[in-house]
Amino acid sequence: MAKIIHTADLHLATGDDKDYGLSVLDEIIGLCRAEAADFLVISGDLFDSFADFEALRREVCARLEPLAAAGCEVIYIPGNHESLGGQPDLSRYDLKPLRFQAEAPFSLVELKGVEFLCVPHAAAYDGYRDWAVPAKKAGNVRVALVHALNSTVFTGPDPEDQSRAGVIDDNFFARFAVDYAALGHVHAGRQQLLGGALACYPGSPRVWRAHKREAGQKTVRLVDTAGSPVNIRRLELKSAGQYREYALPLGPDASVPEKPVSRLILELEKPDLVTVRLNGVVDDEKAARAAADELRSRLSPMARRVLVELDTRVAADISANSLARAFLEGMDAVRPAESDEAAMSKWLLARQYGLEELAGRIGEAG
Repeated sequence: MAKIIHTADLHLATGDDKDYGLSVLDEIIGLCRAEAADFLVISGDLFDSFADFEALRREVCARLEPLAAAGCEVIYIPGNHESLGGQPDLSRYDLKPLRFQAEAPFSLVELKGVEFLCVPHAAAYDGYRDWAVPAKKAGNVRVALVHALNSTVFTGPDPEDQSRAGVIDDNFFARFAVDYAALGHVHAGRQQLLGGALACYPGSPRVWRAHKREAGQKTVRLVDTAGSPVNIRRLELKSAGQYREYALPLGPDASVPEKPVSRLILELEKPDLVTVRLNGVVDDEKAARAAADELRSRLSPMARRVLVELDTRVAADISANSLARAFLEGMDAVRPAESDEAAMSKWLLARQYGLEELAGRIGEAG
């Protein structure tokens, strides 16, 4: 039977992220070679916008040409992002050696005993019951490429702000005798059996934006069509990095504790996208901003992109207030050893919450 590598939502773009995105594509190509895959299927949003589709499609095709020449067929449907910023008829484009299946509402391709039911992105799929999809041939496996939401596999909300995806019914997969649903649009990987079909979002193989939905190890899926349901395995992508999010306490003097910063640094990898939020009550907003800038400068060489955000409350001269000073002196008296990380984390939070409460009372009194 066939081996398929399934990916989606790479969001290749021009600009600062171009080389990063292409490096992830190159690793996916390498995995196809290493696994001797028969097919690479891309379930939409290979490009981040129509402008990126226009600017990068020839370079992407050139990168994929040796893979196709080696016998790995590349099948690609457009997602909602390929049309973003334009109103093109994508079916007019030739992306050889890719099989760019952009015909609406569907196309059916049969290769090596696998039938690929290709459904490009649409605002709605309500009319699928009227589609003249041929019956699956005896002995074949049917794979549906669909860029859409499915309310059973993913209950929402839609993970995008710019453009909504249509919703595909569970019944779609049973109606057309689908064995594997190669889904795209949801950036967090997940899968579920829907009738006789294994429906899977592989998740974006890269970190697209600074958002908690981008967290976790980036992967593609290796699908072996032998068996019912098909066999599936996750393949990790080393070049993609991860989205990492941290919250660190900021002292009244805008000091950042060294221990959690050192621990954070040990976790970072060069491709990562990192957000650090500094929380606390501070005397001076300018000092807090300087601390954020210094931390950003320190972390930037260790990751692809570092965002340091301030979530602080300014209470001028709070550390000089008699009540606050007494509180800080009491906290210092019970400060745990730096080596006791769990106790130190609780102590820092207790100090932060206490200062926030005091800042509120001082403000009310003023």
